[in-house]
Amino acid sequence: MKTIKVSLIALVILLATNVNVFSQRGNQNNRRACVLPDLTEQQETKLSELRTRQLEESNQHRATMDELRAKKQTLSISENPNINEINRIIDQMESLRADHLKKTEAHRQAVRSVLTPEQRTEFDSRHQQRPVGQRQRLQNCGQGRGPNGRGFRSR
Repeated sequence: MKTIKVSLIALVILLATNVNVFSQRGNQNNRRACVLPDLTEQQETKLSELRTRQLEESNQHRATMDELRAKKQTLSISENPNINEINRIIDQMESLRADHLKKTEAHRQAVRSVLTPEQRTEFDSRHQQRPVGQRQRLQNCGQGRGPNGRGFRSR
C-alpha cells in the first residue's frame, strides 16, 4: 500500500513537471533561424546599430499607436460618439502604419546592403519562406521586433 502511494505521488510529480516543460516553448526557432553565416565583426556591429535604431523607432511607433487606439476606444464608447473624430484617428493610425511599413522596408534594405551576396540570399530566403504572421515576429534578423515578437499589427 505504501509503495503504491509513493509511486502515485512520483507519477503526479513527473506529469506536473512535464506539463510545465511543454508549456514554455518560447521563440526558440526564431533565435536560431536568424543567425546568418560568416558575419564579420564589422557586419555584426553595423547590424547591431541598425537593429537598435529599428527597435527605438518600433517602440515609439507602438506607443503612439497604443495612444491612438485608446483615444479611439474612448470615443467609440462615449455617450455621443463623434464619428468625424473617430475617422480622423483611424486615418492617422493608417498613415502612421504606412510610414512604419516604409521605414521597416528601408531598414530591411539597409540590412541587405551590409550583407555579402551569399548572406543576402540566405537572408531573403528566410524571410520569404515564412507566412506573413511569422515574418512579423522575426527578431535578431535585422527586423528589430524585441523579445516578445510583437510586430506592427493592430490589436
